[in-house]
Amino acid sequence: MRKLAICVALGLACALPAYGLAQQPATREINIPAGSLVAALDALAHQTGAQFVYSTSQLSGLTTKGVHGSLDARAALDKLLAGTGYRAERDASGAMVIVRQPVPATKPAPPPASRTPATGTTTTGAPTKTMQEIVVTGSRIPRTVVEGPAPVVRISAQDIKERGFINVPDLMASLNQNLGALQNNQYTDGFTPGAQAVDLRGLGPGHTLVLVNGRRIADYPQAYNGSSNFTDISNIPVALIDRVEILSGSASAVYGSDAIAGVTNFILKKKADGTTIDFRAGGAEHGGYASQQLDITTGFSKGKLDTIFGLELLNRNPLWAYQRSYTDSRLDSPADRTDIVASRNFYRSDIDGNYLDPGQATCAKIGYLDQGSMQYASRDGYAADGGPGYFCGSYDDVRYGTFENGRRMANLYAGATYHFNGFTDAYANVLASTSHQYSFNTLLEWFNCEPLNGDCTDTPFFNTATGQVEEWGRDYFTLEENGNLQRGQIRNIGNALSLNVGIKGTFGAGSDWNYEANFGHSQNRVEEKWPALVAAKAQALYLGPSLGTDPDSGYQMYDAPVQRLYTPLTPAQFASISQDSIDHDKSRTENYTFTLTNTNLFHLPAGPVGFAGVAEYGNSYFSQDADPLSLDGSYYGLHNTSAIGSRSRMALGYEFSVPVFSRLTLTTAGRYDRYSYSDTDSGKFTYAFGVEYRPFKSLLLRGSLSTGFRAPDLNYLYEGMSGSSSDGTDYYQCRLLEPQSGPDYYDNCSNGDVSFNGRSHGSTALKDETSRSFTYGLVYAPTPSFDVSADYYHIKLSNEVEFQDSDTILREEANCRLGQAPDGSPVDGTSAFCRQIESQVVRNPATAAFNPNAITSVLVLPINAAIDETSGVDVNVHYRLATARAGNFDFRAGATYVAMHRTQLSADSEVDNELTDLFTYLIPRTKANASVTWNFHDFTATLYGSRLGGLPNFDGTERMAPTFLYNLTMGYHVAPGVDVSFVVDNLFDKRPQRDPTWTSYPYFDRAWFNPIGRAYFVDVAVKLGAHNH
Repeated sequence: MRKLAICVALGLACALPAYGLAQQPATREINIPAGSLVAALDALAHQTGAQFVYSTSQLSGLTTKGVHGSLDARAALDKLLAGTGYRAERDASGAMVIVRQPVPATKPAPPPASRTPATGTTTTGAPTKTMQEIVVTGSRIPRTVVEGPAPVVRISAQDIKERGFINVPDLMASLNQNLGALQNNQYTDGFTPGAQAVDLRGLGPGHTLVLVNGRRIADYPQAYNGSSNFTDISNIPVALIDRVEILSGSASAVYGSDAIAGVTNFILKKKADGTTIDFRAGGAEHGGYASQQLDITTGFSKGKLDTIFGLELLNRNPLWAYQRSYTDSRLDSPADRTDIVASRNFYRSDIDGNYLDPGQATCAKIGYLDQGSMQYASRDGYAADGGPGYFCGSYDDVRYGTFENGRRMANLYAGATYHFNGFTDAYANVLASTSHQYSFNTLLEWFNCEPLNGDCTDTPFFNTATGQVEEWGRDYFTLEENGNLQRGQIRNIGNALSLNVGIKGTFGAGSDWNYEANFGHSQNRVEEKWPALVAAKAQALYLGPSLGTDPDSGYQMYDAPVQRLYTPLTPAQFASISQDSIDHDKSRTENYTFTLTNTNLFHLPAGPVGFAGVAEYGNSYFSQDADPLSLDGSYYGLHNTSAIGSRSRMALGYEFSVPVFSRLTLTTAGRYDRYSYSDTDSGKFTYAFGVEYRPFKSLLLRGSLSTGFRAPDLNYLYEGMSGSSSDGTDYYQCRLLEPQSGPDYYDNCSNGDVSFNGRSHGSTALKDETSRSFTYGLVYAPTPSFDVSADYYHIKLSNEVEFQDSDTILREEANCRLGQAPDGSPVDGTSAFCRQIESQVVRNPATAAFNPNAITSVLVLPINAAIDETSGVDVNVHYRLATARAGNFDFRAGATYVAMHRTQLSADSEVDNELTDLFTYLIPRTKANASVTWNFHDFTATLYGSRLGGLPNFDGTERMAPTFLYNLTMGYHVAPGVDVSFVVDNLFDKRPQRDPTWTSYPYFDRAWFNPIGRAYFVDVAVKLGAHNH
């Protein structure tokens, strides 16, 4: 609370000098010809830097006589509106709202505007761009003011262009509220290398609802981190965005499931001013990441028909690790040179893991491999005598990974609205995209293995050629053996489609009731091809046929001459043991929505009461159709997951806006959602309350209280059996055989760190996740040129779905098998709980010849148990300075401070503070950004900077220093309809932050940094058939 008060005080202190500076309206030379009123308002906004709020459809078709001369923005606006039947009023944020002039009482009231949407309002997100008609994120009731009870961040198309963002993931990564350490294209070893997400408040990508034009879109058909569903934002066409709105806090009372941390709404352009052709090209200064992008938007209005068409084409090259001097070798590690170990390209060891020396001459013969980097390498402590263990290896295997995907993408957007009469509109719009991406994780590897619990587990063998137990391995097959890099690429082909059709309008002349009926269909299909090594074929190639089981060791016997391991494969041989593992994944969502709104339900002394009601029905489908061979251990090092399932839902909701006094407005919303899946029917009611108090015109005090929920997603419900390598402490054997090594950590127990297969699958027994959030703050706009806002937020997520902790299962399993806890208290080993726990831990038989009673797998299930709670403060300041001779300046700054973020995995576990647990949670405490835009005649320049608060170092011992990045954009209006801009991203060529303790490749935090470096882009935009100024 005290920090909020400090932030607010600082904001108000900043306002005082700004208030003084802005008291005198600046005049400038205005030159706007007669013509379309909408185009004239756009020109005035560009020339003066003022904000205008209006409905494009209401003003469509109106003309103005234009304005010329030395005037301030308000005077020029009044002249433009003269004779149009509209006038300007200022709202609390300082924006000028354009409204219909009141009609004299002696005349009948005109019918409501025919093209005002049932769920729309208008606003502007930037001083140089006039917004089109929008749906206000967070409410279905139309508003005539920009700010409401809950804070909404607005980013306009002009903001995106001026700040140098070339795609949606870059834009969302810059958002101060986006606080999660997310996987991105650099995580080529992850489950979704072809998708990117948004994570408001760091509560996880599944807890942020993503909308396009206020509508749900299909989930990405692969699970984030192999666990939960999420929405991919990488396919949203940045050139077709009109603005982005980000609502903070739970909003299920309006939008239903998933709106826990907030809502991100991408609003696409609805109308084209002529035809715009925009071409951008550029790349990184140090190589890679070259791209070309062509955007075309056009449309026409003819009679009762309005249309818009948009096309975006993108070609982008990947960024390879070998293109950066600090990511092209393991020797780039900050570790001491003697501690850096080469990749074990040709590896051979005995039964105890001691390396068997190939000899320097053997490695010299194959030194030409991996572009001449193969060498005689060693690792301290891995010889039988405790000295260095030798092998043939290279430090350069990492150079073949990619940090940015190569991508070929096409997006098509088309929309049409037909105005039947003064009261009814029909509309349809479609967004279709296709994307072909390719990335590279690492060259394929192999170790001799045996199928076990659905995986191929590293297993030694008895070599009759040498008379001993050995283990063979290839950490990777070299580029020369692959034949080319294309053979090892991950290829992702995605096709997405969103379609909306509907009808909206009013119930006749004089009616205050507006309605909208909408059908929405969205689908996403992905075909993903992973290079895979067929374990059995590699085993046969290197070891030959099995000769049976060795009676002494219990291992399989093979006659494998040693020289076979050290003989490089030909590309044909490599092709014979590898193939593509192909997945076919798809998702779908359909929604039927009917909305009623009335901004004049009935009158109170302070004004009219607003109402909105909504009824929805929908269904969702999710399918991960994985390659069967990726599920049973047939591939070495590649194990996938599968899932298939569907569910349906229905909902009823309401909203009211009540003006209690002339300066006080209360809002409330409620919604009941019911989900049906498997044999389960689950219902949830959520609610929201808001308050807006304006003690005087320039100050808004606001607050909101709301609840949210997330129905169990389809992957958590229906995921099939999946597996991964895991490790932990075998508490049962430690307590049984070596009790003196405990009872806490068993560091000295011979079973204190054992490897096993981690197994998991979905559960239809899951319940809803729930949340409660509240916000309060203020917006202060003493002049049209200055505004500041400060808001406190608090979100608590309960019953969060998490997979069980394998360590906890192993502790409980030991208690059950031994019949007592470590403190001696009795445990009923025959209870249902113990039977369940023991069934989740699979062990070798006690009579097994090798590793009796050893853990082979541990099954963890998703459960509703976790709590995730966070709070903090958002502050935003905006100031516009207009001068007569030096041009116009626009200053913006924003910051987020995380006051608290704590998690608790279960009711009986300890609360973990994510801000002080520096080892586990690599998240910042603060994020901030600022920009200054200068408009001078036909020239525009914007300097944008972002600050990322200090991240914990890899060892978790301290926070590092904050980091800064800057973008520069310069634009010039060459001629009527022709604009050229030049963008420099990462102006000062900052590398990823160097952490001396981060000794794991790529030696920096991939979630927060990338190695692109300074990049240059040139953009040429040509407008045809539009009002040019």
